Amino acid sequence: MVGAVRAWPLALALSAAPAAVAHAEEAGAPVQGGSARGEVPPLASAVHGSLWSTEALGAGNVAMSMGGGVAVLLPFYGVEIGVGLPEGFDLVGRYETVLGVFHYPYLGVRWMPVEIGSWRLGARLLTHYSFFGIKTDQLNFTSTFYLSAEGGISGPITDESELMFALGSEVDVFEYQVVDDQGEVMGDVRYDATNLRAVFLTELTDDLDGYAHFKLRIPTETFTYEATSFYVIPFLEIGGAWTF
Repeated sequence: MVGAVRAWPLALALSAAPAAVAHAEEAGAPVQGGSARGEVPPLASAVHGSLWSTEALGAGNVAMSMGGGVAVLLPFYGVEIGVGLPEGFDLVGRYETVLGVFHYPYLGVRWMPVEIGSWRLGARLLTHYSFFGIKTDQLNFTSTFYLSAEGGISGPITDESELMFALGSEVDVFEYQVVDDQGEVMGDVRYDATNLRAVFLTELTDDLDGYAHFKLRIPTETFTYEATSFYVIPFLEIGGAWTF
């Protein structure tokens, strides 16, 4: 009799469990081991949207990166920020300086239109304004406004790392020069350079990615017979990127 008394509460609990689960699902409450509909949530991907891949940041997400390296043999550093927009678009801006004398800010958009398995195709359209100036007794300043377009592909190579490859081009629109305080705008629309880029991106912590960025800039003058001072220009940058 004592054993029957002790078993009765357990039998009652087992018979009530299915009804309790069904009631929780109808009420929209999550059920342990799955979602409110009994589905197992997917695992989060180790590789996520980044300024240094072609994967979109996601609407409302903000990303930043900071890095430095060498352009040929000259030191430079750069800071970039991006904001995720709907439909796979991102708004991005970057400030880069070589020796604190040559300056290369840009502003533009990124777009991720296609996914092929775990690899993603992306594009960038940017507006640039490069300038160099020295202030002595009289101002001497030279600058160029130019546009660039780029297509790239990126995808994972391990659970925490990925590679990105891109091909881009630059088109000069106009130059603005100041010589002895006298300014002049010169229209000069022309194809100026081809850029090849490769990025290795890896997750360092839950909030921080590390990247190694290699770029090869090939000015059009490099391929002309008269070229004497324009060559292939390599860039190497190491830095960190995060999304918040």
